[in-house]
Amino acid sequence: MNWGPKDLAQAITNEVIAHESSFRKVSGKIRYGLEMMIILLYQVFIVLLLGSLFDLFFLTVLCLLSLSVFRMFSGGAHFSKFHHCLIASVMLIFTISFTSKYLSPMLDIIYWQLIAYPIVIFFVWRYAPILFKKEAAFSDSQKQQNKWISISIALFLMIVSLFIPKTYSIVIMQVLVYQTFTITPIGVFIIHSIDKILIKKEIDLNEKVSL
Repeated sequence: MNWGPKDLAQAITNEVIAHESSFRKVSGKIRYGLEMMIILLYQVFIVLLLGSLFDLFFLTVLCLLSLSVFRMFSGGAHFSKFHHCLIASVMLIFTISFTSKYLSPMLDIIYWQLIAYPIVIFFVWRYAPILFKKEAAFSDSQKQQNKWISISIALFLMIVSLFIPKTYSIVIMQVLVYQTFTITPIGVFIIHSIDKILIKKEIDLNEKVSL
């Protein structure tokens, strides 16, 4: 059995439908939700392990939670292969946590929040949600609902960041900026271009190995 999130989610969805055929109409939403949950479980294990090893545990927890909840509703560009996605997300969370810890003494957080937060709200309102292949599973009203939930989550995180220690505040600011970047046209273009390059390199490598 393939242990990738997409295959696991599809297998579980098939079992659910086999036992309750009435769920067939919403099978796309079930599979999508399961896939997101499985990816999150893989990320949680690796990220928290790294966080513990490098004394960044609570920073990685905050980064993981805030990024996952915000991305759940706002969507965004992603890598097409599971292992690319997993490596990129783990590296991102670890980098945000690590840099937040060491940027804290030298960064004027209020200044950067005043610049970043209005931009984040504007782009979330303008582009969220970005769903790509999952778009067909959502109605227009559901997409609109996701947009306002995304804005609400962003505002909530911004408010929270004003009342927590500086290091944690920097984590939230970086999460908001990065995730918002993934729903902008330039962010989508850059991330998907990197994805295509990685896939091409894998294909070239496999061809060389098979020769």
